Amino acid sequence: MPTGGPFGMLSRRAFLRSTAVNAGLVTLTRLHLAPVLAQVPAGGGLRVLTAPQAEILTAVVERMVFSGDPRMPAVHDTGAVRTIDQALLQLDPAVRSQLGWLLRLVQWGPLLFQLRFQTFTSLTPDERDAYLRGWAESRFATRRLAFRALKNLSMLGYYSQDATWKGIHYDGPWVPRPRRVLQ
Repeated sequence: MPTGGPFGMLSRRAFLRSTAVNAGLVTLTRLHLAPVLAQVPAGGGLRVLTAPQAEILTAVVERMVFSGDPRMPAVHDTGAVRTIDQALLQLDPAVRSQLGWLLRLVQWGPLLFQLRFQTFTSLTPDERDAYLRGWAESRFATRRLAFRALKNLSMLGYYSQDATWKGIHYDGPWVPRPRRVLQ
């Protein structure tokens, strides 16, 4: 049953979906990731992601955060993927495993979903955008949810990097916080 309000009609389903998304975001904030969202030292290796998974994730993050602004640093020039890897350390191993399967599915998805004999990382940037748009607009809720998870990880990893702040006109926190790396 739609309800009226100052912002137009809102169906019960849209309200519940919005509530679920907001609850997920609140859960993320309760993970205490803020200290982890720093750029990991350059010598820091990956602890959760494998090298092939990191390559796929880097390709995904590049398309998710691409703004066309030449002042913004490239994903591979930041510690975005290492930051995501560090954040994943706080998640349940089952969730980490699911992310691994999701990255494999993204990589081989052009063959499965588009019948193209290519992997995601072999697509051109425009083809990658169209492919990811297919995930975002899929008729299957699971694919849309997976897209949102990848987008949230991408934003978390990339925009937590100090190098990106100038491009989005953010001067940084008022009070510097000590940064730590999970052991």
